[in-house]
Amino acid sequence: MKKIIASVFTLLFFMGVSAQNHDISVDPTAPYLKDKRLPAFVLNTIDGREITNKQLPTNYKYIALIFFSPDCSHCETEAANINKYADKLNGVLFVWNSYRDMISIKAFAEKFKFVNKPNMIVGRDPSYMIPSFFHPKMTPFVALYKNGSLVKVYDKGADIFDFIKIIEGK
Repeated sequence: MKKIIASVFTLLFFMGVSAQNHDISVDPTAPYLKDKRLPAFVLNTIDGREITNKQLPTNYKYIALIFFSPDCSHCETEAANINKYADKLNGVLFVWNSYRDMISIKAFAEKFKFVNKPNMIVGRDPSYMIPSFFHPKMTPFVALYKNGSLVKVYDKGADIFDFIKIIEGK
């Protein structure tokens, strides 16, 4: 009897470990899983402009769409890492999108010195088009595109070293 009970507990333990290791953060109905093109969106920027996906500068090899919250500590870490390794990320256009109010978004951009940087676009997607395309479960959510086609999604924030490897083609 003790062996049976021990076997049952062992089985339940391994089932629990397996369930914990299973990544349930990706929504299987998210459109990006089927459509690898850069999604359509309209972004109201912190400098009062409106920019669409079709108006993004074309002189960047990569585009990183980042869905963030200005008060998210992981988002702050993401921004700090991008600043820290900026010299390796010159070929990336970063499009920072939040659902929060424009005052908070602008304060975040100012805190991380994104204002007036040519490879940083920061704003708000008033129609919620970007999150509707990706169905993020948490912030920061990063989608990396090369020449308009999805390369990789980081649903819990980008690992900056992996990100740099991709950019450098390693």
